[in-house]
Amino acid sequence: MFKKLLVFSALIILIVSNISYGYDYLRVRDPQNWHDTQGTIEKAVISVRPQGLYMEIGLYLTFSAKGWSYSNTDSLEVEFYFDLPENSIVHDSWLWVGDDIIRGEIMDKWTASAIYEDIVKRRRDPSILFKRGKNNYELRIYPMLASETRKVKLTYLVPAQWNSHNILASLPTNLLRTSRYDVSTFYLLTWLEDEWINPKILEFPDIAFQSHSDSVFGDYIRADITSEAIQSNIHFSLASPLKEGIYLNRYNSGSEEIYQLAFLPAKALSLSTASKAVVLFDYDAYNCNITTDEILNTVKSVLHSSFTEKDSFNLIFSHLSINRASEAWLPADSLTIEQTFSDLGDSPISNYSNLPSLLANGIEFVKDNGNNGSIVLISSSDQVGDYKVANQLISDVLDLMDPEIPIHVADFQDRNYSYYYIAGRSYYGNEYFYTNLSRLTTSNYFDVRSGYTFSELINTTFNSISGFISSFDLHTRLQSGYCYSRYDLDSKKSSVYLDKPILQIGKYQGNFPFVIEASGIYESDVFSQQFEIGEENINQSDSLSEEAWTGNYIEYLESQEQTNDIINEIIDYSVSERVLSIYSAFLCLEPARGGEVCYDCMDESELVAIRDHLNNNGNDSLFIAYPNPFNEQVQIKINLSSSGINDNTTIKIYNILGQVVRTFDLHKNLNGNKLNITWNGKNDLGSDVSSGTYFFVIISTSKRYSLKLLYMK
Repeated sequence: MFKKLLVFSALIILIVSNISYGYDYLRVRDPQNWHDTQGTIEKAVISVRPQGLYMEIGLYLTFSAKGWSYSNTDSLEVEFYFDLPENSIVHDSWLWVGDDIIRGEIMDKWTASAIYEDIVKRRRDPSILFKRGKNNYELRIYPMLASETRKVKLTYLVPAQWNSHNILASLPTNLLRTSRYDVSTFYLLTWLEDEWINPKILEFPDIAFQSHSDSVFGDYIRADITSEAIQSNIHFSLASPLKEGIYLNRYNSGSEEIYQLAFLPAKALSLSTASKAVVLFDYDAYNCNITTDEILNTVKSVLHSSFTEKDSFNLIFSHLSINRASEAWLPADSLTIEQTFSDLGDSPISNYSNLPSLLANGIEFVKDNGNNGSIVLISSSDQVGDYKVANQLISDVLDLMDPEIPIHVADFQDRNYSYYYIAGRSYYGNEYFYTNLSRLTTSNYFDVRSGYTFSELINTTFNSISGFISSFDLHTRLQSGYCYSRYDLDSKKSSVYLDKPILQIGKYQGNFPFVIEASGIYESDVFSQQFEIGEENINQSDSLSEEAWTGNYIEYLESQEQTNDIINEIIDYSVSERVLSIYSAFLCLEPARGGEVCYDCMDESELVAIRDHLNNNGNDSLFIAYPNPFNEQVQIKINLSSSGINDNTTIKIYNILGQVVRTFDLHKNLNGNKLNITWNGKNDLGSDVSSGTYFFVIISTSKRYSLKLLYMK
């Protein structure tokens, strides 16, 4: 009987989860009278670690009831509802009880809920974390005195977005925007192994990353991200570790052997071609929550990450009279991209649509400049949703072309939809027009209603410009062995695009080399290629590969018809591997209630408190090295007190053998109490040094300062 009730309850939960909608909000309430108010996030620290195809995000949050008129002794409950990116895998939850860290125990949701509700009545100290739906989560904490704060940590794996130049991970700024009072700064900490270099915030590339070292936490990099960036959806970026279009890592625990593979068809199969794209901006402010600044920052960042100097671009804006950034194709090198966006001035995007004139102008530009480019239409307008209007405009647009020009569409209308019932189905806004226009110009249509964030939408649209491979097949195996239980991370994948990597995680048995077989049809030609990767060229991963594979397996099981066997399998894997599912929960209990203090839990957020304490107490040595690791040049800025700096002060770079490789002149680089030095990876003879670890050292009469640098050619 209990089993039947369990499955019935599970099915009800699954049905409710599947019809839930994404939202983020933070409330504090008195559970005795149900009065609730908006909560505040007092402090936010985010740790980021690359983990193969994923980034591991550790989110430290401190909550309060700031600004509300509760009695200081009122026992409040924190309710935090939030979304994480699709295919995220939550694998840990911590709660601070005083100075102690309680690591969550994972158990089935019904047991955890019963314990939590009983404790709320008895005024003990738990937190509980649920997965409400595919991407939706709920965290509750009780009690929080109105005059106090409560601190938690949530840890999850998020699939990275890969391209030929960068890998990107969405940072959880949507969670920070739930705070009643703005989070003025959040602190990002990252630890990078050898293959991961050039950390950046994609939408705000000027944000500096500072290198630090700690006796407990080792070498790490920190960025302080302001409230301006928090108002946008932003991404942490690293240089892509793809080698000839392939990245492969493996984990072997004895009982489990897991691989993670990224395969970029254009590079691996030598199918790369130069891209030309003119971007049309058609913005209706009434129909979206995206700001014009966010649109421009995202497009600029995607051009930086997706295009190279061999590619070309232009920008055209919808106004009463259509405005072009240039009358000719612009080379897509970094300097030209930056200069073009800088020259746009204030408000280049209007708040209203002029779609027919915009399309005509874009077509005219392509025809006048070689007639061999693509159009990318970024739009939130909906004035041509009716099929009669849409069909007439499609006919007029096609009449302007000879030959046909691909028009790729990124539709980001996310509110105030008009609905049109055409030929047996409903269309939203301009969906009918965009769908048919893209089909008739042999291009692609993407929209935010398919689950993309705005940044993902623009990335996906640009990835599709170079074309796709039809009838594509990717098979992996070992030379003497096999791969099995494979999962592709892109659940929205409908075609294999040349410039969009295939991301796959799976298990293997046997002996290396690892074999990849790729076949398909490209431009009417059938191809088949085989790649062998020796053990020495495979990166090593750690035990988080098990959580990553388990998260994909659980998601697959959750998508199946829910039976006793399926539900029990989900719960068993969820509990044994500490991966959250829709049938489990993380529960943190005070020690008196059965919880255990985690003495080996490392609180990375302490690094922010330590560093801020040093800065606020007159620490006279602050190094900033950006980027670090680096592959072209590193800029080093140092604030020093004037005492101890004299003509005998030396500035040198040493290798790991203690040999001097570069010496700098103090007076040429000193401005007051500030040193500003750029090192291009060359020695005193002007020759390139080899990749590896180096030490930047300043020695004066009474002081010695040093900083570790990592050079990756």
